Amino acid sequence: MMRYHPLTIGFRIFQLVKNSLLIAIILFVMRKDSDFWLIEYGRYAFVLFFIWRLFYIIIAWFFERYEWKDRTFHIHKGIFIKQTSAIPFSKIQNVTRKTSFFHKMAGLTSLTFETAMDGKDDAIHFEILSKQHAGYLIELVQLKEKGFQESEADSTDEEVVDCPENDVKQEDVHVPTRTVHFTPQRKDLWKASFTSLSFLAIIPVIAGVMDYLEPFLPDANQAEGLFRGLIKSGWLLFIIIVIAIIVAVIFGVARTFIHYGKYEISSDASHIYIDRGILDESYFAIEKRKVQGLEMQQTWLKRIFGLAEVKLISSSNPGSGDGTVNVNSLYPFLPMKQAYQLIEDLLPIYRLNGKLEKLPRKSLYIKLLKPSWVWMVATIGLAFFRPRFFQMDQAWWIVSLTLLCFILLHRILDYIHTRYAVTSDQVQWWNGGLTNRMFITKRKNIIEIAHSQTMLQKYFHVASIKTMNRSIPAHIETIDDIPLAYALAIENWYLNRQEDVELKIID
Repeated sequence: MMRYHPLTIGFRIFQLVKNSLLIAIILFVMRKDSDFWLIEYGRYAFVLFFIWRLFYIIIAWFFERYEWKDRTFHIHKGIFIKQTSAIPFSKIQNVTRKTSFFHKMAGLTSLTFETAMDGKDDAIHFEILSKQHAGYLIELVQLKEKGFQESEADSTDEEVVDCPENDVKQEDVHVPTRTVHFTPQRKDLWKASFTSLSFLAIIPVIAGVMDYLEPFLPDANQAEGLFRGLIKSGWLLFIIIVIAIIVAVIFGVARTFIHYGKYEISSDASHIYIDRGILDESYFAIEKRKVQGLEMQQTWLKRIFGLAEVKLISSSNPGSGDGTVNVNSLYPFLPMKQAYQLIEDLLPIYRLNGKLEKLPRKSLYIKLLKPSWVWMVATIGLAFFRPRFFQMDQAWWIVSLTLLCFILLHRILDYIHTRYAVTSDQVQWWNGGLTNRMFITKRKNIIEIAHSQTMLQKYFHVASIKTMNRSIPAHIETIDDIPLAYALAIENWYLNRQEDVELKIID
């Protein structure tokens, strides 16, 4: 059994201080003169909790251990109550390695093995590891899953246990050859800077700085006089606006280049890899056979620039890691042709169908006749309060009419964009209004399928189809207002799922 890296103590104390800093400022700085009993006793409770947590972090390090044997990680936790978790390698869905600024200063990294298990200990998280040992653990899991002999793995395990963590040998570990499929070019990063609207991120930064500098700024009357002076001076106001736009654009471009400048999507025969980040580095790996489906999304701005975001749907728990492991983005700003090509290169088992079925005309009538509860509630509220806009007493019904037109436009666009196709072993469809979205999955990955009808749908002989893929929580997709006969055909198509699923009979 191995202990965690000694710097894990320092990292956990750093996280404790960071998470407690805001509460400490409120209790001991902003409300330091308060005699309110909740604030007064809150200070004592905060100090006691902080000291207890500090001692717990230090003591827990001496009791926590981890080991691997028989293709299984064994995690030992607890001081007074011992707890052991066993997580087989076969349950590991994704691998995420992150190197924050804290890790970079010490030449270390963090590693998380995410699983499809649902529970408190559904992931294996190493907060501090040497990069060498992290790479070794990743290869250990991936190579064993590729079918390496147990005797080779056992001999390698013994080598690691007998050596200090920083002296782990990896000469015997074969690193598979990767094929690089995508690295963003400079023009791609410029497009990403504007389509992501990252330049708007400067607004909360400025707001935070203003709050901090508020005691040093002139009072409200002086500020109002300064503002009126700027309005009267047209050239000065124009120069300030131009400077503000330039600063915002530079901020957004720099933010995008730092986040996506060092980005690489690669793969080998069994895994997909994503490396990204300049200041904060991250590494993500997922086994191809554990991809449950694919999503392709386009916002209205990305549609203008011909870009799309491709996401992988996996069955790992989204509660682990940073909360983004359930649906993993390959790259948020891929050109459409390159997105299609990337899918074919990474996952050739998915065949993107260019000829998709359109919705019948009666589906448009249903979408237009379907009541909108949002519009009804908004109209009732506007009629009751009758707010005035631009000094107009009857502006409320103009707002209501505008909202209704927007909703109808969205439904018309949804009708135009909706396409669907079912082949021998996969289902694919596009839908969306102002935005556009594609979903594709294999029949063997669907764990449940059902159709439903509202009263209006029954009258027009159409239905909604709902599919469910294995995930935590379950990944549910719905396509509305397709012909009833086609919906029933999809259900019959799903009944032949046993042709794609291998059944293992255990005596």
